[in-house]
Amino acid sequence: MRAADAALSSRVMNPRRSVALELLAIGAAAVIFVATFRVRPAYVDFALAGLAVLLIVASARRSRRFWDAAPLVPGGGASRRAWIESGMFTGVALLVLVAIAAWSAGGSALAARAANWHLAVAIPFYFAWALLQQYIFQRFLLGRLLQLLPPAAAIALTAIAFSSVHFPRWPVMALVLIACSAWSTIYYRTRALLPLAASHALLGSVLHYWVFGNDLLQRWLV
Repeated sequence: MRAADAALSSRVMNPRRSVALELLAIGAAAVIFVATFRVRPAYVDFALAGLAVLLIVASARRSRRFWDAAPLVPGGGASRRAWIESGMFTGVALLVLVAIAAWSAGGSALAARAANWHLAVAIPFYFAWALLQQYIFQRFLLGRLLQLLPPAAAIALTAIAFSSVHFPRWPVMALVLIACSAWSTIYYRTRALLPLAASHALLGSVLHYWVFGNDLLQRWLV
């Protein structure tokens, strides 16, 4: 009986151990990636990003098993709840970004930035990039952290990881930390990625166009 219990305990612990080792390797690679970004050629960044995406896609079945084993937060219409909750957060966040833009750029500059029609075109293009990031951090990373930590801690670490990708732009890191905390909470409750990607694309585009005055579409096409 004790031998059977020990075998069962070993089978339960092995996934946790493998997840811990997986996250440790990813964390070490991320630290090296961030620490050397100033001295790497641009093509190396694209190669490493492509490799990371391939590895994450290859582990899709493993990610699905993790999420299938995690119970949904009670309440019907998960996808509908995700759109509502994401929409509410996005609305509040947009007001904050507009206030920051008005304070930092001034009314006339903000009006000129808001009149730039490139914003409307950039948002759909940004959506694909946002969906990939949401998949990486919500579906992949959060799902693994939940195997090791309580939901609140897993959500917090996911937000910190997402924020650290934007190092060393400290104001952006602070905004991303808040946004990813909200997105991670919504995904944990609903398992819906599309509303989060839509929120991410809209807020990210507004941040670049209205707050920073960066024309994303012009930068992509040049």
